Amino acid sequence: MNKFNITTKAILQIALLTVSVCALVAPECVEAASVGQAVTRSVSRKFFNKAPVGKPKDVVVRRSQYPQAAEHIEAAQRNGQPTVLHIDRNGAAVRRTESTGNVNRNPKPRPATDRDEYPPAFTREGGSGSSVRFIDAHDNRGAGSNIRAQTGDLPDGAKIRVLVTD
Repeated sequence: MNKFNITTKAILQIALLTVSVCALVAPECVEAASVGQAVTRSVSRKFFNKAPVGKPKDVVVRRSQYPQAAEHIEAAQRNGQPTVLHIDRNGAAVRRTESTGNVNRNPKPRPATDRDEYPPAFTREGGSGSSVRFIDAHDNRGAGSNIRAQTGDLPDGAKIRVLVTD
C-alpha cells in the first residue's frame, strides 16, 4: 500500500470514529452517524477493497442450514443460470422487481414463504430471466444473510462463485 492509501485510510478511520462519538454524545446525531458510517464504508470499499482479478471468491450455501435455498440454487445452476456472478449493488432494487415482479405474491402457496431469486438481485446477472420460486421465509432470509456476510466487504464488480455444500 502506498503512502497516499495509508493517509486516506487513516482519514476515513478518523471520520468514522468522529461520527460514532458524536452519536454517543448527542443522540440527535444518530441519523448523521448512520449516514456518515455508510459513506465511510462505501468510500473504504472503493479505495481499499479492489475487485479481484481472475479467481472469484467462493460463497458457500450449506444444504444442512438452508435446504430450500440450496436446492433452488442447484436447480437454477443445472438449468443454465451462472455459477460465477458479479456484485452490482446499485441496481439491486430494479433487478429484484424485474425478477420477482411476475411471480404473484397472492395467494402464496403456503404461509411464511418468500420469493427466492437466483441469481440474487445484488449481482449483475440477477433480474429479468432469473429463476424465482417460493421457499420457506426463514430459509430464504437466513441464506440471504449468510451470503451478505460472505460478500459484504467486497466491492461492486467483484466476482463470486456460488457453491452449495453439505
